[in-house]
Amino acid sequence: MPKPQQLEFLQGLPLIAVVRAADPAQAIAQAQVCIQAGFTCLEVTWTTPDAAGVLHQLRRDSPHCTIGAASLKTPAMAEEAIAAGAQFLVTPHTATEVVPLAQEANCPLILGALTPTEILRAWQAGAVAVKVFPIMAVGGASYLRAVRPLFAEIPLIPCGGIGWEDVVPLWRAGAIAIGMGSQLSSDVIMLKQQVAQARQAYRGLG
Repeated sequence: MPKPQQLEFLQGLPLIAVVRAADPAQAIAQAQVCIQAGFTCLEVTWTTPDAAGVLHQLRRDSPHCTIGAASLKTPAMAEEAIAAGAQFLVTPHTATEVVPLAQEANCPLILGALTPTEILRAWQAGAVAVKVFPIMAVGGASYLRAVRPLFAEIPLIPCGGIGWEDVVPLWRAGAIAIGMGSQLSSDVIMLKQQVAQARQAYRGLG
């Protein structure tokens, strides 16, 4: 399924590194490991202290990467993320009230959803893609395969508890990209190998 123009940053390797940490320095270090390993798309969760500062620094230090903001639960959080330079926005729930802000800022918005009703509502509200969360808690690839035929026109991005062994099955089930966080290694050499293997596998799917 072709990706909307606003999702072109996911071409090449449709994996998003989810950066979440207890302090800003740890978040930046985590992001740097992901970037060194080959990720070019990252999202800074707004549960991280001084997330705006972290995002701003990553934008400055890694201009070749696309840096977004995630866990945006309110319009105020979205406004802060936009002001910090977020290149895309992600909510954990179907926060349709964020849509006008994102459209005014011309910033791609990925709304969170889980049920078929929420997925459709998020898409109809104006999301450029829908984050299916928490995907592994409801069956992983088998759940995505069940809902994919119903919403063939909607770009779906599963997230939540995804390990490397789940990546290819989720791509095969119809994911246009995958968000990964807690399962990412802090060992840059190991992570680089995992990213390279995923890239090779993705190319093989084409």
